[in-house]
Amino acid sequence: MQTNNVVVAVIGMDQPGVIACVSAVMTRLGCNIEEMTQSTLHQQFAGIYLVQKPSELTNEELNEEIQKAVSAKRMKLTVVTRDFEEPVEGQTEVEPFVISVYGPDRNDIVGTFAHIFGEHRINIEGLRAFPIGDGTSMQVFEVSIPSELDTRSLHRVMLERAKTMGLSLTMQHRDIFEAIHRVAIV
Repeated sequence: MQTNNVVVAVIGMDQPGVIACVSAVMTRLGCNIEEMTQSTLHQQFAGIYLVQKPSELTNEELNEEIQKAVSAKRMKLTVVTRDFEEPVEGQTEVEPFVISVYGPDRNDIVGTFAHIFGEHRINIEGLRAFPIGDGTSMQVFEVSIPSELDTRSLHRVMLERAKTMGLSLTMQHRDIFEAIHRVAIV
């Protein structure tokens, strides 16, 4: 039996049993969940699955079966299934960094720094934006910076932009960030 990889995205109102319902359908249809990530934001569920499915199972059939199962459980979810696209070979080497921006909440913070990243061909791997109280917010960007990019110059550009916006900014290599923020559980 041949298999192929697809990406399944599930979004909608969160409630207990969402992952159990979706994964049960995939198991029943002979699919294997190779990787999965999920998050909730204000009771909104978002899950992305990288799934290996039998080649005779179409994306439309998989999508329809998941949608039927969640509807039967009265879950308000939208399901999207699409072919997995392999990354392009020969991409440049990258280094992982964590960039935190914090200060007075503004509606242009994410867009401003995403634009800077895009101009420098920096990929945003993860982003979390949240209020931290008293009209302030924090945005934490996990990014992949091309190795040939001068990170000191980039840091100066971002610090200057943050300063003009009344914000603070920190930039750390992910390995350093994780070492500093690691909590030992005894």
